[in-house]
Amino acid sequence: MAYIDYTRSHSGCPYETTLCLTAGECNILLPVVKKALSAKEKIFDKYKDIHESGEATERQQNLLMKAEDDVETLRSIIKEIETYLTN
Repeated sequence: MAYIDYTRSHSGCPYETTLCLTAGECNILLPVVKKALSAKEKIFDKYKDIHESGEATERQQNLLMKAEDDVETLRSIIKEIETYLTN
């Protein structure tokens, strides 16, 4: 079940999104999210290396920033799932 709060609809996106999962569903999703994190970290490292070499194009810079955001989001999701499962 998912719940989206549109009380801040003037901003063009939902203010808050809540996804409700059972402990069993969390156990199933945790390895999938960890695998996605690993793949996204590889992409981030690739573009970070290009950036650090000083040869990154604007597109590669944008992809680096998107990958960084994705990595942070996935890490946050994993942390929340693990916290839920340990309580």
